[in-house]
Amino acid sequence: MGKLVRQIGNIDKNLHKKEIVELAKDNAQAVIESGKYDLLKVYVELKRYEAYLKGLINHLKSSAMEKASEKGKKSFDYNDARINLSSRTKWDFSIDKQWSDLDLQIQNLSKERKEREKYLLENNIVQSIVDEETGEIKEEFILPKEIKFGISVRL
Repeated sequence: MGKLVRQIGNIDKNLHKKEIVELAKDNAQAVIESGKYDLLKVYVELKRYEAYLKGLINHLKSSAMEKASEKGKKSFDYNDARINLSSRTKWDFSIDKQWSDLDLQIQNLSKERKEREKYLLENNIVQSIVDEETGEIKEEFILPKEIKFGISVRL
């Protein structure tokens, strides 16, 4: 599994994001095909790395932004990557009565939609209905659904 997880600094700096993702895909496929590993164990360990790396990135971000700001430019190349500095403004519209009324309507409609979804799920049964004019038997809807499978890891 040593080839699957690259050490910091060991990913070719000339690779673009799409190529890095492709490299990861190829490495993962090699691990799968080798049959040498407990893939569930590998997956759990990678989730640990993911949490660790996200923590590192979040903690280093403000210091890295300070360092990048010292360059005095909004955009520049650094260590074979493109750096862009940006700022965002978050507006608070709640002081406007009309905006607040609209926001309340949205919240109420969202609540109504959730209640309707609950009702539809609870009443999702096939019912046969006879059309009185034609005598045709029609079945009322069953909610269409799509089932997606996933895996969740709690650390």
